[in-house]
This record gives sequence, C-alpha cells and structure tokens, in this order.
Amino acid sequence: MDRLPPPSPLGRSHRVGWDCLMKMQGIAGLLEQLPLLKRWTMRRRLVRMRKALLALSPLHQSVFHMIRFEGMSVHQAAQQLRLPSRGVEKLLTEVIIALAEAARR
Repeated sequence: MDRLPPPSPLGRSHRVGWDCLMKMQGIAGLLEQLPLLKRWTMRRRLVRMRKALLALSPLHQSVFHMIRFEGMSVHQAAQQLRLPSRGVEKLLTEVIIALAEAARR
C-alpha cells in the first residue's frame, strides 16, 4: 500500500495518491470490468501519471489539487497561494502537459 509523502511546505499535503488518480480518471469501478490486458495497461498508465505528478514541485501539485479536487477556480487558487492568476495558469498547464506525456508513453 502506498504511503502519502510528507506535507507540502504550504502546510497541507496536496500530493496526489493512487486513490485520487483513480477518481481523476473516473474509472475506479470500470477497471474491474475491463479484460485483463486492458486493465493492466490502464493501471500501468495511471502509475506513470502518478509518478509524473509526484515528480513535479509541491507548488505544481498544490495547484493541481486545489483546482481539480477542491473545485477552486484559477483565480481562487491564485488568491490562496498569493500568486498572479497567470502564474497559476502556467503551473496548471505544466501539470496537464506532464500528465498527458506520461499517459502517452
């Protein structure tokens, strides 16, 4: 079982674990219905995406968590982090690109 990494410097742990990625993909229940090879392939893809996300800085992870899982807007996340909205947009874009590249491999 995966253990979550230590909290980020922002005071809360925003690192995304396996359960969060399963929710993100919306396939937790669907994986069990797939044939074995497709299920294995999907799990491998999710593992690559998780590794890509954990390889990013805690700030990237925080932005992704706030927007994706806490339902904040870019503007709200920027206010909470005390960053410009453009900076938060850039961080979120970098996270999305990293996840897409990991999913493609």
